[in-house]
Amino acid sequence: MNTTVRLTERSGSTSSQRRKGFVPVVVYGAGSDSQSFTADAKTISGILASNPRAVLTLELPDSGKKNVVIQEIQRQPISKQLLHIDFQQIDMKAKLDTKVAFHFTGEPVGVKSGGVQQIELHELDIRTLPDKIAASFEVDITGLDIGDQLLVSDLPKHEGWEVLTPEDTLIVRISPPAAQEPTEEDTAEPAVAETAGEDKAE
Repeated sequence: MNTTVRLTERSGSTSSQRRKGFVPVVVYGAGSDSQSFTADAKTISGILASNPRAVLTLELPDSGKKNVVIQEIQRQPISKQLLHIDFQQIDMKAKLDTKVAFHFTGEPVGVKSGGVQQIELHELDIRTLPDKIAASFEVDITGLDIGDQLLVSDLPKHEGWEVLTPEDTLIVRISPPAAQEPTEEDTAEPAVAETAGEDKAE
């Protein structure tokens, strides 16, 4: 994935820039004043689809290159068009707080037996150096049986990561099969047997 984004000076209204395929952006942090630019919307969309938490290199007009992470994304609620991006400058030698998404692999044995997989946590909060940030955290859940659960404390250690999510946080559980809904026959009134000669006299 290309993690270099070339920024251009803003010109014209934001609406006209968006029509031309650009998205307004702001760059701030690292002790410098915030600066406003535009970026190619297609490039940003590709980055968001691949790894929205990647460390990026911005090429600023007349200002050289800066290492950043995406801090905030604004979209149009219905069309999901990109409206604005905030980039935060970072120090590559200083740890930062971020999130990493779980990528679950394997089919739990409990699901094969009819259990239901319930995911309770999709991302892990971590503190790490920028070059240790990953797009996802692969977790094998093949061995989980019905009634089993996976907590943050059960995760394998990842070099360079300080986990900030509490250890007792539930990530995924395998619940027993849902109770079967009673059929129409099950809920019908039981039939009453009749014997010849039981007719009531008029």
